[in-house]
Amino acid sequence: MSTAERLVDTTQIVSEFGTSKPRISEWSNNPDSGFPAVAHTEGRKRFWRYDEVAAFFAQRAPKKRTLPTAVLEADQDELLTKREVAQLLGYTRTSTIDAYFRDRPGYFPEPDEDIDGPRWRRGTIVAWAANRPGKGRRGSAPAAALPRVPVDGDPDELLGTAEVASLLGYGSTASFSSALYQGRIPELPEPETMEKQAGSRGGARKKWRRATVVAAARERGVLPAAGQDEDLVGAAEAARILGYGNADSFISALGHGLLPDLERPDGFEYRRGSAGRPRQQRWRRSRIEELAARRSSTT
Repeated sequence: MSTAERLVDTTQIVSEFGTSKPRISEWSNNPDSGFPAVAHTEGRKRFWRYDEVAAFFAQRAPKKRTLPTAVLEADQDELLTKREVAQLLGYTRTSTIDAYFRDRPGYFPEPDEDIDGPRWRRGTIVAWAANRPGKGRRGSAPAAALPRVPVDGDPDELLGTAEVASLLGYGSTASFSSALYQGRIPELPEPETMEKQAGSRGGARKKWRRATVVAAARERGVLPAAGQDEDLVGAAEAARILGYGNADSFISALGHGLLPDLERPDGFEYRRGSAGRPRQQRWRRSRIEELAARRSSTT
């Protein structure tokens, strides 16, 4: 079937063109909107010609913003701060970039460096601005995965922001840097050293000892407390052991004071990629199993 013959309903338009059903209804009921006329109906279900719908959205597609010639001709390897990136893109506030990382993971490019804060090469931003996805599309490449960092390595080894972000449970260096500069990681002290890379145009890079980062991760509950080798379980596993239908019913019982023995968790875990929040409670498996045994003996 050719595109000229293909018919699409509201659900298909929403899926393929990234709009919403109320918006389609609004356009369809407004003769001045330019939205194509209904081509076919089946009961209350309406269908439109695909080629006409595609032409409508193509006409509405926003034109890409052209950057000034001075920006395109400047040194593309120069590192820019978040404020400088915002100015280059015409944003009045850096919070626009923060919102991209918070609400649209993978949409905005990850920083090229973390030197006294996140920094991007001018060329990275120019390339993104030239090829950025349109509204409703989130097809840019996902952020590079953080390295897996062993806990039991050399305690005096100096770790950079990517390694520290990984150990503390963050999903990217950008989310870690944002939390750090907003003072949301009180467990992590000031860097133990600032390393200046030979030939680098930027400032010094923050470095922490592995032992310092591991201690912070344990304090935050990302890693189990020192000497605690026992398996910690979350709400889903605790619910299964105690015979609850799901994690929600277990959490509800806990919140209503029906499980006083478990009011104080044995640790916490920060969900990776959540900028350190929310933290999830964890309990020792043996503690849950002992409670389950006591409950079964009284029934």
